[in-house]
Amino acid sequence: MVDRPDRAAPRFPAAAETGVTAGVRKALERWQVGPGTLLVSGGARGADLIGAEQALDLGADVLLLLALPEAEFVRTSVALPGSDWEARYRAVRDRSVTRFQAEELGPGEPDGDVFARNNEWCLELARAKAPPHRLRALAVWDGKGGDGPGGTADFVDRAAQLGAELLVVDPEQGTIRDPAAGN
Repeated sequence: MVDRPDRAAPRFPAAAETGVTAGVRKALERWQVGPGTLLVSGGARGADLIGAEQALDLGADVLLLLALPEAEFVRTSVALPGSDWEARYRAVRDRSVTRFQAEELGPGEPDGDVFARNNEWCLELARAKAPPHRLRALAVWDGKGGDGPGGTADFVDRAAQLGAELLVVDPEQGTIRDPAAGN
């Protein structure tokens, strides 16, 4: 997610959005995303919404899988004072199919992390809908350890375990890395 202005150690500052958007667009174009493609997204501000916006712009379908009921999700994972993330979320939601974790998967484990569970749900659903051996995962990530379960590091680990083709956009540079190719 795009950092809050008071984040102690910036990971994805708002100033990096233009470069990240360009990197995400290049990755989607590299994969020839367009009509007939489905992008599955967790819907949070930052990489999730940027990916969804770019996929929609390229003519793809988008499926938003939300970890929490919508009002709570917007409050915790979208809203950022002084930004347009809420409007962007609503614009993407209005052009996408949106599903909610609790409605689809039930309440989950009492001590489980809903965002870790959402990462797993997104990847499993994408794998089920992807052609055989064509699961692809895109992350905006600085390569550092995550903030815990459900973060980007968790998503990247889960995608690798599933054998997904993974591309990583560096939030500082906007460049694309292909971990499987060693770059």
